[in-house]
Amino acid sequence: MTIDEAAAAGGEGAGKTFAHPIPAALLDTPLDYILVDHARQRSLCDAFRRFTRQGYIDRAEADAVVTYLRRDVNLHHRDEEEDLFPSLLRRAPLEDDLGATLARLVADHRQLRTMIEAIITVLTKRAGPGPIRLGSAARKLLMAYAASEHHHLAAENGIVLAIARVRLTRGDLVTMSATMKDRHGMGA
Repeated sequence: MTIDEAAAAGGEGAGKTFAHPIPAALLDTPLDYILVDHARQRSLCDAFRRFTRQGYIDRAEADAVVTYLRRDVNLHHRDEEEDLFPSLLRRAPLEDDLGATLARLVADHRQLRTMIEAIITVLTKRAGPGPIRLGSAARKLLMAYAASEHHHLAAENGIVLAIARVRLTRGDLVTMSATMKDRHGMGA
């Protein structure tokens, strides 16, 4: 399944919003799956910017954000750290000089996870219906996350995925696909 087919399979807006799941068939092409997941992450950053401008987040959106951050982002980081990055390090020649870049991206993941926990705390501390008002600190946190994630995704798309498309073998991609399917609960 291609990226365009994945968007079509998910209906209107698929791949453009973090709340839409990625079609499981895209796990057959793990680099495309990761790229589509990056688009979902960008849509989350767009939502964070919107929440910051409006000063609140609706309860249903807050619940969707928390679910996405707890499950999907964690799976995505594992896909990269346990499959993509090690596979790429095995295949990339020294002149690609990826070691420092990948180490920085893993450090980014740790920093993002810390921010994610803080965001989840903000979005879950008040139970009940109605919008969640975002104070100054919460708005700064959402904007800091969006800015950090924006730079992080630029490096992953522009460097890591570009090199992976050239360096990884068919066998590497088949192995990645199988382990990612297992991780995502789609294994045979």
